Order: sequence, then C-alpha cells, then structure tokens
Amino acid sequence: MIRAAAFNQGKFPTITFANLAKTPLEVDLKKLVAALEKQLERDFVPIWGYPAKLQISDKPKPNEWQIVFLDDSDAADALGYHDLTKDGQPVSKVFVKSTIAAGEKVSVTTSHELLEMLIDPGAQMWAQGGNGLFYAYEMCDAVEDGEYEIDGIAVSNFVYPSFFESWHKPRSVQFDHLNKVSKPFQTLKNGYQIVSNGSAAREIFGSRHKERHFHEVEDRTMHRSEYRKRIANVRAARVNLPTALVTETRLAADTRTPRAAVLHHAGRLLTELAAMVDPLPGGDPFELARRGPESRVVDPLPGGDPFEL
Repeated sequence: MIRAAAFNQGKFPTITFANLAKTPLEVDLKKLVAALEKQLERDFVPIWGYPAKLQISDKPKPNEWQIVFLDDSDAADALGYHDLTKDGQPVSKVFVKSTIAAGEKVSVTTSHELLEMLIDPGAQMWAQGGNGLFYAYEMCDAVEDGEYEIDGIAVSNFVYPSFFESWHKPRSVQFDHLNKVSKPFQTLKNGYQIVSNGSAAREIFGSRHKERHFHEVEDRTMHRSEYRKRIANVRAARVNLPTALVTETRLAADTRTPRAAVLHHAGRLLTELAAMVDPLPGGDPFELARRGPESRVVDPLPGGDPFEL
C-alpha cells in the first residue's frame, strides 16, 4: 500500500541518489554528488534557506527522498517508480539515455531536479503574476538552458525568490543565479514555464525553437512537470484551452470566467498595493489616531465592474 505524501514533517530531508541505469552517466556519481553538495551549501541555501543531506545508496530508507537514475521512462514504469515512494516520500527521476539523446548533460539535469524537488517536493506550488496568471513554482524551468561548473561538474542555473515577486521593476534586483533574467516571470529563450489561468494548465516557451525541441526531442514522460499539469487539469476537466502555441498575453485573455476574473483582479490589486506609496504617511502605522483627518486610502483599481474584463 502506498501512503499519502509524508514529506516535510519537521526536519530537513536526506536525499538518496540511486543509480539503476545501464547507460553510463558520463559523469562520476561521487563527484557529481560532491558538486551538488557544494552548490547547495554555497549558492542555493543562502538564497532559498532550505538545506538537505545528500548521499549515495542503492537501498534508500523509508523516510528518505530519492533521486533515481534510470535509462528511460519505460524502465521507470517497469520498475514501478512513480511520483512518490510507497512510504510517501518524493522521487525525482533522471532518465539517462533520454537526457543524453536530447543533447543534454546528466549532471545539469540532476541539479535541476534536485533544486526543484527541495523547494516544491509535491509539485503543487504556484505564484501569481501581475497579469493574473499562475506560474509553476519551479526553480529551473525558465532558465534551464543555463549552466555553470563546480569543480569541473556542470550544474543548473536557478531562479531567486524575487523571480516570483511581480512587483519588482526590470533589473532592479537579481532574479537568477547567473543574472540572465531581467524581470519577474521571464522565460529565457531556451526555457519554458507551466502557467495556469485558474482553470487549466499548459506550457509557454521562450522561443519556437524551444517549443519544437520540447515536443519533438525531449522525453517528458513521468516528469514532474507532467505530474503538475495532470493534477491541475484533472481539477478543471471542463476547460479547453487552444492547442496552438499560447503566449502569456493570449492565455490571460482566455480567463473570462467569474472565478478567473476574481483571481485576475486580486493579482492586479496586490501588484498595485505593493507599488503604492504609503497612503497614510507618517507616524506609527498602528497609531491611526495620529493621522491627519485628510488622510485616506486610494482605490488602486478605481471604477468599473471588477468582473468585466
């Protein structure tokens, strides 16, 4: 019997790397895990604040998270690997044969999976942009073509928390580790993101080249992104979005339901409030009696019916 998700229960995780692939990794596993430990300690944890213990074993314990190297999705299915272990712990899968066939590095893919697993092990978190859309809370998808080396091992670029904060102005803060992103929620040329309008979810791409590569070359079977989309879309099976390439603007235009309208305007309201100058200036904000009688709160979205998009 498989238990419900049992992770994040009061302690930082131990993540076990298990190599079950017959295809060579093209990188020494011990050196890879050492580089990932350094990436976490030096680069990732100071920004995101979530550490983990990394280890190599072919026999993970019931309370350990897992990153498993497999040849491809067929091997994963044959061995019974899904999104959670039978003990309710998250599993990330690196398909070695498929990764190499797509022209990608196993070390970068492993780094990508590790960082995203750490922050959102259940692949269920979203952040709302200023356009009202929800963006998957994934650390590497939007910048997944970026990489850098640690002790000769290539690892993945990743975004900062500011990437998911829509009130930042372009180039006002750093949005990713390699400083390639210039504004919140930006999808780089060879990246992609999963977005939702509150009713259904799908991908957007940084370029048509990336879209073609994604659909024609990359094997996304049993990937966490597919799990995320499946869960989001099951909850709203009645909604059908266009099958053609969807831009953020076009997808936003398809959110004309009452529920989506509320979410859209809530996002706009929060963005406007974050950008507003204090409407009640001066003094202790909790001592309202000291405020002048002419002080008032300005409606950041004046006029009109909020349900009329």
